[in-house]
Amino acid sequence: MPSLKPASPLETVAGSTATEAALTVVGALAGGPIAPLLPVLAKSLASGRQHSRVVAALASIDQTLKDHSSQLAGLTDEQYKLVNETILAVLHTTSEQKLSYLRIAVRNALALNDLLPQESVVLGRIVRDISGEEAAFLLANFEYERVQLAKTSGPHEQRVLTVDPDSRAGLVAVGLISLGLLAPAEPTFDDSGLLRFSSIVATLMVLLREPAPIAPGSLQRASPAAASG
Repeated sequence: MPSLKPASPLETVAGSTATEAALTVVGALAGGPIAPLLPVLAKSLASGRQHSRVVAALASIDQTLKDHSSQLAGLTDEQYKLVNETILAVLHTTSEQKLSYLRIAVRNALALNDLLPQESVVLGRIVRDISGEEAAFLLANFEYERVQLAKTSGPHEQRVLTVDPDSRAGLVAVGLISLGLLAPAEPTFDDSGLLRFSSIVATLMVLLREPAPIAPGSLQRASPAAASG
């Protein structure tokens, strides 16, 4: 009797997720009246492009897990959840930019062995919903202490990032507010009307930033003030 093929590192972490079934998974999750339309949708050129993107991304993630297979046995429940949520997010992502961040997130999550249970829950939601542009905005501007949605700059320009609310960056900032990654600053005179990065952003930066070392406990969490100091 032939022996069963050993599970790949990707299957070990994320169950038996098959790249060829990506659109079927999306359809099953959507359910309802859209399901009968999926065979037609799957014939579109966009469907073919998405299939290629997903296959390439999952192959890259599988190789990353192989390269760091020694760490898989020691994954905490929180790391397992975060890696699994990140892999599932790949199936719903059409942006090459975001797929790149998701690949980095899987790799860096292997070193975040001090995650708290609620952190893994929140980060899983963020990884699912954040766009590539929103992630890039955070990485580029995390050194600022405050963000201001305004047409013109106010005082303290070096510590405050001014974003035109009618610009593309303004739309990105609104998206970050909806994700809870930008929040109102303290109700003081100096911070009136300003926004600050929420505390979870420090861990999110560790997850998304490249390059990063892969060794348990080696990734350091930062804060906007520390980054600017």
